[in-house]
Amino acid sequence: LDLAGRDLTDYLMKILTGGKDLEYNESMNYVQRRGQALSPYGPKVVAIVCVILFSVTYVATFSASIVLHQELEHQHLREFLGSGSISSDHDAESAAVSIANPSTETSSPYAYVWIIGGVHEDRPSYRGFVWDVLISASLLRRTGSKADFWLYVRLSPGSQIHRIPEDDDRHLKLLGVRVKHLEKPQHDSFSQLMYDKFLILNMVEYKRVMFLDADTIPMCNLDYYFHLSDPDDDTLPTLLKPFFIFATKGEPANGGLFMVEPSNIIHQQYQDTVRDQHKKAKALPYPHFDKDEGWGYSFRSNGDEWEAMKAKGQQWTWWGAHVDQGLMYYIARILSRECSIAIGTKVQNWKMKEGQTKPEKEIELEGVLERFQPNLLAYQYRCDEKESQHTKFNCHPPYNSLAHFSGTRKPWQNEFNVEDLEKPISTRVKVAAVRLWFQELMVLNDRYDMGIDFNKWNENHLPLMKESPLGYVPKFTDQDSIIKNGEKVA
Repeated sequence: LDLAGRDLTDYLMKILTGGKDLEYNESMNYVQRRGQALSPYGPKVVAIVCVILFSVTYVATFSASIVLHQELEHQHLREFLGSGSISSDHDAESAAVSIANPSTETSSPYAYVWIIGGVHEDRPSYRGFVWDVLISASLLRRTGSKADFWLYVRLSPGSQIHRIPEDDDRHLKLLGVRVKHLEKPQHDSFSQLMYDKFLILNMVEYKRVMFLDADTIPMCNLDYYFHLSDPDDDTLPTLLKPFFIFATKGEPANGGLFMVEPSNIIHQQYQDTVRDQHKKAKALPYPHFDKDEGWGYSFRSNGDEWEAMKAKGQQWTWWGAHVDQGLMYYIARILSRECSIAIGTKVQNWKMKEGQTKPEKEIELEGVLERFQPNLLAYQYRCDEKESQHTKFNCHPPYNSLAHFSGTRKPWQNEFNVEDLEKPISTRVKVAAVRLWFQELMVLNDRYDMGIDFNKWNENHLPLMKESPLGYVPKFTDQDSIIKNGEKVA
């Protein structure tokens, strides 16, 4: 109903502008110009009429939405209490909170987490990821984020240091990023880092935690995802489930951004899932992954299917299904029992009740995220052009909520010339996002004396950044080593 009120407001504005499809400010200017042409008092009369119409419409619909929302919440609570599941889960969570991270102090109910690996004092290429985290933290804070920031770090097994280098640590602290060091792995592995993402499930001191790849930067304040999923937040309606993932063209889940409700119970289930799958995988031929059962759920046996933007299926065959992008889908849709999945411009809400083995789709909302996303810091894929807004999925949230520099397209692994900043801004592909990346790093460099010479970027810094410390993709050979050697990854 709240959304209906906004639509009705748009409709009234169209009536006042004679059917013109204008933005709000443009509409008001048009109406006032028309009123001025009619009489000296035209603008005032029109303004009063607009205020009355908008106020009555919005208050009525918004009040109705509050009543409906409260009733739904009460109904949900009655069902939950009636199931008898609230006491055991709540007691287990409460008992575990005091054990996990006892010294952790939080300043917010929400947190962002990044993870980097392969950190070695003699191989500085990892530093590009540190810079990316610094830039992301700076952009989030600058756009109004109130959340906590965490960076999880795995040092390379060959490193002689036990903490991230002092300069990196200092810069992270200056931007309010807390650093947690994980055990050194047996060997450097991109796949190990994919499992590390799910450590956020154990951060039970927070209500919501969002994971961001360390080669992404936010294009706006992403806190609104937290608010849209939190029933206790009174700034936005609760439209998302506690777990949120998004699909891409061929994959039902993308590992670059996802949000969870931390839970010791789900974290334990995740660990059990990985151990069981790896145990069974030892008896399977290379690449040691059952495409029918995946991480423990058969789509065919349950009459179910996964859905991406341009693909559907009943086997775990999408890219990354054997690591993070399969695990995240399994955790969100099966283990959590309540999740939201963005697929293009629509958001699906899923729920699985006690005793059910197959999730049920509660509702499918079209264009809902668009209404609540803050203004973007930069456009990508020419999404500033009106035609693109109607034809390209990546012109809509959550796809335009961040810039993801996957593969070799990372800003720090490519040439940069300061003179390029004087050129007109191009929104082609990720050009403007790369420009924003360098502009923000230059600001941080000046502010915190980071010692980066941007005038000699191509000569001094680029050669050191050319190769990522762990490669670019999770390989089946990494998984083969993990399974055969019984390496602990969860």
